[in-house]
Amino acid sequence: MDKTEMVRERILRAIEIANTDPDGQKLAHKLNDGKLVVRIRGGLEVPVQACGGQLSIAVDSSHPKAVCEYSDADSAWALLNREMSRFAATVHGQLNQRGLSPMNETFEKILLLANDKLHAAE
Repeated sequence: MDKTEMVRERILRAIEIANTDPDGQKLAHKLNDGKLVVRIRGGLEVPVQACGGQLSIAVDSSHPKAVCEYSDADSAWALLNREMSRFAATVHGQLNQRGLSPMNETFEKILLLANDKLHAAE
């Protein structure tokens, strides 16, 4: 499986954790209702719908309240695995977040929680 697919799987796992794990649910309830788009430039695009503290894959990417865009799959994977800081990635142009900052920040916490839960299960 290539890194783009690994990133997609991690996003899907994060959505599952947000809907089923007590810590994930607390974070999901902090998200504004609306759409957040996670993308890798020139490739992956995953629209995530938040509604009433539940997350799902949206039908399309139109009219998002927040966008989290990675420059490439390697950078995305490094960020999702805590191998690179969000600050460093932003400074070096590997991460671009637009829209509602709290929505991006909370979803990032859900993504990192997914990483922690996966590694704790190993």
